[in-house]
Amino acid sequence: MPTLLRKVAIVAAVDGLVLHPHASGSRHTGSNNEASSIRIDYKTNKITALPASGPEPLDGKDALELEAYGLVGLLSVASSSFLVSITQRQQVAQIRGRPIYTVTNVAIIPISSQADASRAITQARKESSQQEATIESSDEEDLTDNESDRADAEAEIGSAPASPTRDASRVRGTSVGSIAEDVIAKKFRFGRFAADWLSRKDLGLPRPGTQEQDVLESPVDEASTPPPSGNGSEVNLDAVDESLSEEAGAQSEPDRPKSDQAAELLPKLLRYTKLLFASHNFFFAYDYDLTRCLHVQEARKDQLPLYKAVDPLYFWNRHLMTKFIDHGAHGFVLPLVQGFVGQREFTIAGAEKKQTSKDSAELAKGRILGEKDEAEAVETDASKRDYLLTIVSRRSVKRPGLRYLRRGVDDEGNTANTVETEQILSVPDWTPSHPAYSYLQVRGSVPLYFSQSPYALKPVPVLHHSAETNLLAFTRHFREFSRRYGNIQAVSLIDKLAGELKLGEQYERYTEAFNAAGGIDGKPLKLEWFDFHNECRGMKFENVSRLVDRLKDTLNEFSYTIIADNDILQTQKGIIRTNCMDCLDRTGVAQCAFGQWALERQLENEGIDIDIGGDSSTQWFNTVWADNGDAISKQYSSTAALKGDYTRTRKRDYRGALNDLGLTLSRYYNNIVNDFFSQACIDYLLGNVSTQVFDEFAIQLQTTDPGISVQKLRQNAIDTSCKIVISSPSEEFLGGWTMLTPRQPNTLRTLPFEESVLLLTDAAVYSCRFDWETDKVLSFERIALCSIERIHYGTYVTSILTDSQADEATNVGLVIVYRDGDTNTLRVNTRSLQSDVDLSTLETTASANSEWDLVSWLRGSKRATTRFVAFKGLPLSSPVASPRLGPTTGTVREIDRIRSVCLDIERAMFAGQGDKAEAVSVVEQSDIISLADARKRTGWLEYLVYDLKKMVWA
Repeated sequence: MPTLLRKVAIVAAVDGLVLHPHASGSRHTGSNNEASSIRIDYKTNKITALPASGPEPLDGKDALELEAYGLVGLLSVASSSFLVSITQRQQVAQIRGRPIYTVTNVAIIPISSQADASRAITQARKESSQQEATIESSDEEDLTDNESDRADAEAEIGSAPASPTRDASRVRGTSVGSIAEDVIAKKFRFGRFAADWLSRKDLGLPRPGTQEQDVLESPVDEASTPPPSGNGSEVNLDAVDESLSEEAGAQSEPDRPKSDQAAELLPKLLRYTKLLFASHNFFFAYDYDLTRCLHVQEARKDQLPLYKAVDPLYFWNRHLMTKFIDHGAHGFVLPLVQGFVGQREFTIAGAEKKQTSKDSAELAKGRILGEKDEAEAVETDASKRDYLLTIVSRRSVKRPGLRYLRRGVDDEGNTANTVETEQILSVPDWTPSHPAYSYLQVRGSVPLYFSQSPYALKPVPVLHHSAETNLLAFTRHFREFSRRYGNIQAVSLIDKLAGELKLGEQYERYTEAFNAAGGIDGKPLKLEWFDFHNECRGMKFENVSRLVDRLKDTLNEFSYTIIADNDILQTQKGIIRTNCMDCLDRTGVAQCAFGQWALERQLENEGIDIDIGGDSSTQWFNTVWADNGDAISKQYSSTAALKGDYTRTRKRDYRGALNDLGLTLSRYYNNIVNDFFSQACIDYLLGNVSTQVFDEFAIQLQTTDPGISVQKLRQNAIDTSCKIVISSPSEEFLGGWTMLTPRQPNTLRTLPFEESVLLLTDAAVYSCRFDWETDKVLSFERIALCSIERIHYGTYVTSILTDSQADEATNVGLVIVYRDGDTNTLRVNTRSLQSDVDLSTLETTASANSEWDLVSWLRGSKRATTRFVAFKGLPLSSPVASPRLGPTTGTVREIDRIRSVCLDIERAMFAGQGDKAEAVSVVEQSDIISLADARKRTGWLEYLVYDLKKMVWA
């Protein structure tokens, strides 16, 4: 395949960032476009090819050039852009002699001006030198750090290291707050106290009024190229602050004002981006495809660039690499995989028989072909045999994210926390004639629509949507799995007790329905429900061997892959798909047990009979699997895996239980505080949402799930409401909409607003309060058309805490004023005989609980029988990005849409009056809550509560 650049030199030139092959780390040919130098222009981000020779390297200690081991990509937010490059790496394995690295540090360089880029490069160089000084050099680091002009990639091949130790504190200890300090200093809108506390103290920046602060906020002459600062501890991005006020043409929306939320949250996004990619959880290789299993590597004979050959399901930085791909800069496109790579060399002692490499390969071929073993075992005096065990876990980019914010399945059949894990057994030198073994298994959430509240320590799963919708997603999921892996054995480890029981029963139910519909190519899907906590009660996790025994026939049938002499001698015929509630702790123990089974069978094929679990010399096996479990757990729940003490030592005691309690509390904190913004960042970095996701987060402190169609959910709510509330067969359904309504009836603003359903028939208007978790109507109010007196539509501002909430053009709504009477009813789903509520009893309650009632709005109306219902329009645009059309945008203005709804109701009213209908319209445009009125009615307490929330969550 075409060669990737192994080292990239980044230079802050006058007109842009120049990227060219580094002299000591590339195989520069000059003829290949992927090896050519390129320039990324400031402000525009346009990539331009430069002459093959590239710029002359700058000499001297203070040269503004940064050596990078590859690029993560180009991060663009609003009108600001940043180049994310890999400044430090660590070799964690070698597969077939090709080194595998983990990213240990990245640099974020603003593409705004030469001055900004120069300071960022200076800071990155100093940070790298400081970290390298604190890390003891090893043989493999000496080898990779002293690469020369040797063209062959084998110059980088190091010995197989032990399973790497992931120390998150090393990443958190770096100077993250200095990435975009000037942006933070000038663009926060959280209130004076909140902005000062968050942007300075929390991110480790100097306090206002100090000499350091004066230096940070001093103007910079962008035309000059300043020398590196004396301390090198800051990255001052003055020009970035100016560019934040400019609207990016590619992301602008018609008739929609500019939003500052992406700019305000930019420092937090940059900080998270650095922590994410420098967390030791991203891996890469220059000449090995980490996204595919070992036998697929052998089958590939093409010469495509690596990014075209990789499996897009595990290509985590593809969206950030879009501009480089479009430009054809193949040599700069380095695919990153999130997950885990661990490797341990081990020695089997006391073997009675040993084959040579050639004999072993021939013996494997004979066994696979069913031939009689004619290869004679060679008796030797040696009692030791060396092997290499490698574990590679790949996290899917489909339905990515964090624990309680991404559960179950999405509309395309992708499940949360889907991870493919490959266990490879080989000899240390990867002798081609000696067999190499590969064993695959997968974890993933239950493929049904369900959710769990992040605010409970033991949340009960809640299922969503209709049986037809769930079965469709369930079918898509397993058919795609079958296409990838062949036969499937599903293993569920959830409890058969209250709480998890309902989800497990539904899993069984949909499996039966799936099989009744034909299954997978006529074959039934097999599901094994192993009640982990019951079977292993008393912390006897070794009882998971019962599960392995139950599936012994299936495991033998699926087998594993064997490769020798570049030939695939045997292929794995199926896969074990394991899940618990989170697909973390219980799943990790079970997958370790399946991995142990595979390793013992593979060693048996080598002529070695050994019990991995019962041999104290094989403790390394438990350790590497525990490292794998910890890595996957940190990526999904932000903490190490529970039950890790058993996975490592095969023992469980009170110390491990206490440690698990601490991890559980830490997970709980992350669930309710940190994960909401982190989820928005992950979706944005993967290109699943637009910058509007930050507007949504600023208002709701949470974001939309891009894998679930909101339009489909709302249409389902309208259909469900129609079936339930329109009881008379004589009523004709005319239209339905979803809108926001105040919590209390007969008020304009009682927080929080709830998304409800508005239905229109030829006889009445229905206002339905809908439970979106259970797809049920909680209550509905029926308003006869003949009782409607007026319909107002216009500006409806309910909050001024963010720019989007205070925008009069996009915050519009309608109010239906009607006469109270016997023709109007309010029914509540009490699940009892009494469901009809007297409307008059709500008048006092509404007035007592309302923040802004109808009195000030009607201005003088004294008819006590007059009531109203208020609706606020939902945003027309969505943060979810379409793969074909990009971010979705509204085709009409919000005010026009609301006016259309009002006119539909009026036409239905006049149609019901027949020839007696008067020509006087009941629809009028007037402010419901104007911006000025909203400002007057917003008190300091509301500002304080919002500032405190944003200070914690954002």
